[in-house]
Amino acid sequence: MVVLPFANLSGDPAQDYLADALTDELTTSLARIRDSFVIARNTAFTYKGKPIDAKAIGKDLGVRYVLEGSVQPSGGQVRVNAQLIDTDSGAHLWAEQFDTPRADLLQMQDEIVTRLARALELRLPEAEAARAKRIPAANPDAEDLALQCYGIVQKNGYIGKEAEAGFPLCEQALAIDPNNVRALVALSVKYYLPILYGLKGDLKKADELISRAIAVDPNFADAHDVKSWIFTIQQRFDEAVAENERAIALNPAKIDSVASLAFDYQFLGQFEKSLENFDRAIRLSPRDSLLNGRYGGKANNYLALKQYDQAIDWARRAIAVDPHNVPHAHATLIATLELTGRESEAREALQRYLALPLDGLKTISAWKAWKATYTNKDSDPRYLEMWNQQIEGLRKAGMPEDDKPKLSIVVLPFANLSGDAGQDYLADALTDELTTALARIRDSFVIARNTAFTYKGKGIDAKAIARIWASATCWRARSSPAAVR
Repeated sequence: MVVLPFANLSGDPAQDYLADALTDELTTSLARIRDSFVIARNTAFTYKGKPIDAKAIGKDLGVRYVLEGSVQPSGGQVRVNAQLIDTDSGAHLWAEQFDTPRADLLQMQDEIVTRLARALELRLPEAEAARAKRIPAANPDAEDLALQCYGIVQKNGYIGKEAEAGFPLCEQALAIDPNNVRALVALSVKYYLPILYGLKGDLKKADELISRAIAVDPNFADAHDVKSWIFTIQQRFDEAVAENERAIALNPAKIDSVASLAFDYQFLGQFEKSLENFDRAIRLSPRDSLLNGRYGGKANNYLALKQYDQAIDWARRAIAVDPHNVPHAHATLIATLELTGRESEAREALQRYLALPLDGLKTISAWKAWKATYTNKDSDPRYLEMWNQQIEGLRKAGMPEDDKPKLSIVVLPFANLSGDAGQDYLADALTDELTTALARIRDSFVIARNTAFTYKGKGIDAKAIARIWASATCWRARSSPAAVR
């Protein structure tokens, strides 16, 4: 089954978060029914706002049923319509309408799941077992703010200006109810996620928030997923595996936890288990926005297993989906090309990677620091070898050792001392040639001639120029064509 995003019939797009939240809750509850297979929300939400062709969706995702519906809030009440469609025939098998107070909307999923189970002739004890045994939110206003926050940050990937706009809503929710679980989880992600991308975060703050969330509601799958990543960053990989397995037990369609489990097994050097879970994640969410990361994870495993053709293939697939936020896929591609004697392709792949507008991880020193996040003296030898192969491949392909050029210079226009302005071209040509030659020195940084020539004929203040262009050295000279010097 796939639960498609319920439509918001209020006429106000700002109310989308209510329909999205109900969709998530239904996905979680249905995924708990024994022997069910429910497509993850990341893929289901790619159909949001699009016309529904149940037969095409069934073929695309390999599912038998589509559950769709709508949410219509009005004042303090909400009306929900739900219908089940057979993807083989396109027939509507079941449809019902539900009315509930707005504050009880997410609890309504229990009733929807029970009636749907009857329609499908599923065993009701299994459907009953699928109900979330979660602690209800103590304050409806705080929960509403947290749901709005969740909607914004999930939609925008938790990092960046758009996502940042959502987090204050979670802070407002905690000001009303310090134990609001959704708000605690979302803010924990805010503090730990940048660390995974080699950026600055606050792991202590993230851990404090998520520990509070689990203490309040130990049955919220998202909280265990976040806790697993904190354990991963702390290199407590066995504990990370346990947290992910707990999250998946609570929500078998929790795609982030399935993918996290795959990475945890990779960190432990259990590459075959890692591949199994990456394949499971890809099956659960074949249209996922993070598919490139899962393809890149598979590429890493194949590099570690010395299956180089597969490593190159999956790394290229990852980059083809989206070259951003998959530095490990780029590194595996570059390293594997180097290992298989395809040096020129490796250098080209490195240049494409360095040209991407990404922060960090563009020097060998940055990669070594990132390696230290995921490895220690007790790490699996094959996993360490994978990292070393990546870093050495990047070095051989020409990645700079650090981000501080060994030579930082501007070549100012040489002065023409002949007294004949018609001879300027000689001094200018020599300036150009020197700029070009110096720029070829590895790890050098040379200011381009267009900027350098803005100083032509002006008084030279080397200190001021260095401050403006962060150039440590300023070259100037004079030439006299009569006795060229």
